[in-house]
Amino acid sequence: MPNTVYISHVIDAPIERVWDIMRDYNDMPSYHPGIKKSVIEGDGPSDQVGCVRRLTLSEGFVREVLLCLDDRNYVFTYEIIEGTLPVRGYVAGVRLHRITEGNRTLAEWWADFEVVGADRDAMIAQIGNNVFAAGFRGVASKLAASAR
Repeated sequence: MPNTVYISHVIDAPIERVWDIMRDYNDMPSYHPGIKKSVIEGDGPSDQVGCVRRLTLSEGFVREVLLCLDDRNYVFTYEIIEGTLPVRGYVAGVRLHRITEGNRTLAEWWADFEVVGADRDAMIAQIGNNVFAAGFRGVASKLAASAR
């Protein structure tokens, strides 16, 4: 049975600055504490739909294909095609929304997947807290550090 994880976060920065960081499909290690390395496979650019990145995690790896990158609507989606996480059918996405009051950004990150051979609730919590929420905190910290 498919599971959905959804995390939202308000980032105290304009949407364009948040998007500049998050749209770079190969730059997660610059802001995410759980991503040790990212490599785009092949010769294509990291913003080309269909490109595959291999993320080295604290423990294990995932290979993800970029399904959609929409600069106009500040959204991208991707799918895990191989990896050490106990998930199947994992499709995820990030969408940003402009908050006009205070020129801030509402960021959403979600995933649909099945858990295979692991504790369902623990995996849902790990993805929500250690992947999505940690990623948003990392983006906010990177933006705050660059504003100093």
